[in-house]
Amino acid sequence: MARIRKEQIKKGKYQRFVVKFYWLIIILIFLVALGIEYFFIVKPKLEQTFSGGPLDVESRQVILEEQKTYYEELKVLEIEAKKINQVELEKVNYVLSKKIDIPDILKQIYLLSEKENMEFLGFNYTLDQGVLQINLSFEGTNYQNIKKYLNELEKNIRVMDVTNISLAGIGSTFDLKIQSYYIE
Repeated sequence: MARIRKEQIKKGKYQRFVVKFYWLIIILIFLVALGIEYFFIVKPKLEQTFSGGPLDVESRQVILEEQKTYYEELKVLEIEAKKINQVELEKVNYVLSKKIDIPDILKQIYLLSEKENMEFLGFNYTLDQGVLQINLSFEGTNYQNIKKYLNELEKNIRVMDVTNISLAGIGSTFDLKIQSYYIE
């Protein structure tokens, strides 16, 4: 019985302490929660704000000024673009097509090769962001015909850049890599 009484006295002391100092316990819990919030939430955000991080107002002001300058330059470009003569613009559209037209390009290449008495063997092509790369093979030609063919390609209305030429003996095969461009 005495043992039960001692346990009840201990429980009573704790209960009286909690009841007597509940306001102090609540304040301590609040201060601990406030400290945790400051160190894990507020302090990292403050560091981002003052150290040029993503929340730094001064760095955002610099970015905003850059964007305003860029916007003003775009306005000037828009005004200049509106001044372009539509006839001249149509000429550019003819040279750089709005869509890729592989059959038309191959027809032009083939007709130019026939003009220089070159036998067209084959081709393959790849498309990559506004650039059409064509690999061509010809047979039965000589240096003078190749030179004339490249001269005709240069005069062609469609913009074509020759990026690689390889010869496998005179009168045998001639490989050519050409790049043509289109507006995506």
